[in-house]
Amino acid sequence: MCIFAGLVPFVKRINAAFELCDCPLSSPFRTFRLRPIADDPKVCDKGAMKLWHTLVLSTALAACAGRNVPINADFAAPTAPEIERSFALRERYNAPKHIGGTAIFVDSVAVHHIYAEASTVVWKDETGKWQWSRVSEIGPGGLLPIERKMESNRDRPLTALQSQMLDRLISDHRLYSEKRQMTDPTGVGAPGHVMSIVTPFGRTTVSWDGRLEGISGKVADIVLGNG
Repeated sequence: MCIFAGLVPFVKRINAAFELCDCPLSSPFRTFRLRPIADDPKVCDKGAMKLWHTLVLSTALAACAGRNVPINADFAAPTAPEIERSFALRERYNAPKHIGGTAIFVDSVAVHHIYAEASTVVWKDETGKWQWSRVSEIGPGGLLPIERKMESNRDRPLTALQSQMLDRLISDHRLYSEKRQMTDPTGVGAPGHVMSIVTPFGRTTVSWDGRLEGISGKVADIVLGNG
C-alpha cells in the first residue's frame, strides 16, 4: 500500500503546529520555519506553507513510485533457452505464444522413464483479463523409447481472486530483483522449471526445482497451480 495515505494525518498535524508559528529561531527546524508576517508571530507566510506541502508530496510520490509505477516498455519475447524451447513446443501444436504484452511464461521438464515437458503461459488479453494456457507433451529422452506426442492442451481464465493477487504481485518492484529462494529439494524424475515474467513493471527470469519461495514463488503458485 502506498505510504501517501499514512502521511495525511501527519501533514495535518504539521500544518496545525506551523499555523502557530512559534518555533524559536534557535530551533533545528529553523530552515523550514514559517516566516512571521508584520508584528504578529502567529501569522504565517503562505509561500513557505506551499513549499512544505511540495516537499511532503514529493517524498510521498517518490516512495510510491517504487511499487506500482510502470517502468518497462520492453515486451519482446524472453530469450532464455528453456523459454525458447517452450515456444517451439507450442509451435509444434499450433498453440499461441501470447508474446507482446503482459505475460508470464513457464517451461517445466521432468525426465525419468519418459521425457515430459509443459509450456504454461498466463497473460492479459485485449480486455485486460488474465488468461491461462498449458500445452504439454511426452517423448523420447527418458528410459523408454517412446514417440513424441501431445499430452494435453488446455486454457481457461484465471479466477477473480487469482487475477487480483497476480496484479498485486507483478506491481511489487521486489519481484524483479529478489534473490531466488528454494525449499523442498526434489529427487529423480521431479520437474524443474524456468519462469520468465514480462510486465509493465519489469522483466525477470528465474529457474528452480522443489518449491520456489518469495514473491516469485507466489507468482509461480498461481501460474503452475491452476492446472
